[in-house]
Amino acid sequence: MGLSPEAEQLYRHVLRSPAATLPEHAEALGWRIQQAQCVMGDLERLRLARRVVDGAVEADDPRAGVGRLLDAEETDLDERRRRLLDLRESLESFESDYRRGLQLSGPRVPPWEQVAPSEVAAVVEHLSRTSRGAILQATTRVGPSDEDLVRQHREGATSGRRDLRSILPLSVLADPRWRPVAQRRAGSGEQQRYLADEAMTVEFSIFGRSGVLLREAGEDPDHLLLRSPVVIDAFVALFDELWRRAEPVLSRDASAQDVKLLELLSLGFKDEAIARQLGLGLRTVRRRIAGLMDEHGADTRFQLGAAVSRRGLLG
Repeated sequence: MGLSPEAEQLYRHVLRSPAATLPEHAEALGWRIQQAQCVMGDLERLRLARRVVDGAVEADDPRAGVGRLLDAEETDLDERRRRLLDLRESLESFESDYRRGLQLSGPRVPPWEQVAPSEVAAVVEHLSRTSRGAILQATTRVGPSDEDLVRQHREGATSGRRDLRSILPLSVLADPRWRPVAQRRAGSGEQQRYLADEAMTVEFSIFGRSGVLLREAGEDPDHLLLRSPVVIDAFVALFDELWRRAEPVLSRDASAQDVKLLELLSLGFKDEAIARQLGLGLRTVRRRIAGLMDEHGADTRFQLGAAVSRRGLLG
């Protein structure tokens, strides 16, 4: 509030002392009169103390004087918060202008470029921030190198603007460490489907209409960033076909009753026998089987059994 240590010292002295002139206060504090006059000027500027006709220094009740300063500071803080809020609300329009500028740059952006492993994280962040539309990923492995994409997926989901879909190899389901990772990624808004490993022959990520990040084969490989609209369309078509053939995420949190129902189905029990074994009505059993088929993306009971077997839902 502009109150220096010396001004506070003089102000406190005036508050707790009998009425006295400024030279008397200076003498009590061991100050030179020039120093006291300079500090007194600060108190007068802040309207915390004043000199009356007889030369005495007076101070109002601090609740009024200091309270007035606090009110002024709070008003300034409110105004600053409002300006910061306006700036934050403008950020979206700034990003939109930036993306528009990138789109208009056209031929100045090369149709493809090679990306070293050390540069992948920066490229992913740039593509995520400057692109619109879906982020589509087909990956043949899941490991620490995926964390950059996962982080961008989470940010995209938080913003509520992105469709986040990933196709993963079925073999990853055999790794007990994958379940918490899958749950964390699904919690960020990512849709997951699984495809047989032999069908996962290429690894790529599509960032709306901004580009495709294609991973080359080999140990510690480079990536290719492809920006041609024709190439992007081809990879989107490839992803859509793989997504159609892949199976949705299956929950391992099935109830004990669901597991028992699946076990009885696998043993060849008829619906009536399953209902008797579980103590349920026949219609309830059939409705629950239909629900499991929907949950597992199966059109027939045979497909349901195949999906459950692949995922290891039963022992």
